[in-house]
Amino acid sequence: MSELLAAADRLRHPVPIIYSVLHQGWPDVPEPAYRRTILALHGAIREAALRFRDALLRSEEERGAAPAALRPQADPRRFPPLDAREYRLLPPGNGLSLSRHFREGAAYLERLGFEPSGPGALHESEFLLSGSPVIDFLEIVVRDLVGIDRAAHGAQIRALSSVCFILRNRVFEVGGRLPEENRWAVLYFEKPGSPGSISYGIFRAALRTLLDDHLERGSFPYASLHQRKLGLGRGAEFSLRLQLARGGVDGLGPFLEDLFQDGGALEALRFAFILQEELPVPGAGAADAGYNSRP
Repeated sequence: MSELLAAADRLRHPVPIIYSVLHQGWPDVPEPAYRRTILALHGAIREAALRFRDALLRSEEERGAAPAALRPQADPRRFPPLDAREYRLLPPGNGLSLSRHFREGAAYLERLGFEPSGPGALHESEFLLSGSPVIDFLEIVVRDLVGIDRAAHGAQIRALSSVCFILRNRVFEVGGRLPEENRWAVLYFEKPGSPGSISYGIFRAALRTLLDDHLERGSFPYASLHQRKLGLGRGAEFSLRLQLARGGVDGLGPFLEDLFQDGGALEALRFAFILQEELPVPGAGAADAGYNSRP
């Protein structure tokens, strides 16, 4: 019964969802122009999402239905994305110890249909959502209110050469994001071992223990583990986002070495490795603040 109660609690209090879009522009579209188009699209989505949220709240008030009476994940105040983030992929570093992982990162992107060494700008957009009902809300905002063939979104579609969508659960976070640091390392990987040889619970717990240890040792200031929602999207099942500070990529050396320790839940873990630069998104995070401040 305790297992069922825990499952019910997870349903009532869903983990945040990361809606990730990897996308690359055509070779003849300069990176600054592509960036301006993407940031304009972020602004259009945020504006439409907040207008739609306010309309839903007015509708609830006119009908006499208190939003607090709804399931928490269906509260209209939680529908806009809690945050929006934009990352630009950076060229591989020069460290010989990481060269293998950079090559695997490039191969991973190529399998998804991208050209990491090509001239087209390669970006990743992330929208942090507060549960599955928000997916319907976001689809309506992007498809119907913003529109996929006009204004900023139409310009982005015309500049797009390749795209890959994936939905992930944010399994856990350690540390705190540093607003002044904008460089990231992202690791993509599968759970090691043959199917059934190790449970997801044990694997995630082992990774959490390792991350907590290296957080205390100063290998990185913040890390976030994402796991693909069941069958929803392409690419590796797990992604681990590590914020870089102080020693940059070199500072991750001890942590990456520990991923290959002999024995235990992380044995034989292989991963693809890429570097990213976070770009400022105007107004990002405002929806979360608005939710928490409303009665």
